[in-house]
Amino acid sequence: MNKKKNTISAPSLPQNKINTQQLVSPPQQLSPTNSHQSFIPPEPKFDPNDYITATTTKRDIILYKEIFDFLDSNNNGVIQPMDLRKAFLMVGKYQPKKQILYQMIADFDSDQSGIIEFREFVRMMSTHPGDKDTDEDFINVFYQIDQDYKGYITIDDLRELSSECNENLKDELLLSIIQSCDSEGNGTIREKQFVRYMKSLQKRR
Repeated sequence: MNKKKNTISAPSLPQNKINTQQLVSPPQQLSPTNSHQSFIPPEPKFDPNDYITATTTKRDIILYKEIFDFLDSNNNGVIQPMDLRKAFLMVGKYQPKKQILYQMIADFDSDQSGIIEFREFVRMMSTHPGDKDTDEDFINVFYQIDQDYKGYITIDDLRELSSECNENLKDELLLSIIQSCDSEGNGTIREKQFVRYMKSLQKRR
């Protein structure tokens, strides 16, 4: 005689009775990789001792940092060409041309990034004009004045330079500058004459 097994089945909940909004997935745990990527380390604290050189003191570095932060208009830790332009305008209302600003940046931009970082700015501030001027430096200045690359400087070039610097020098003074350099009497200043003249001024310092 077969006996029926006494089985009890669990009641099933109708699907239309399930509220899917009440089903909450368990919280996700951050993996070590994700937690590492979301962590942003704080910026290192400024320490003037890190920038002291043979020609700069701790007091110099602190002063340079104040100037640097003032010029850093975007507060991103670098100085751009337009920051230098603003500095010139604030000091003497002088508006140097773009090529002059980029040349100033290039002279001290050791990593060729096109901007000046604080360590490069320290080197810029601690370099005294005239201490390391070479023939190449004087030639660069020559072609900043002779922007048409004629190979010589005229009184018109000096007038334009005077106007850019807001000096408005009289023609008599500009002519005397040319005559001081122009040993051939051509009324212009050649590259070699300019370099020779600048070297003579450097020796007088």
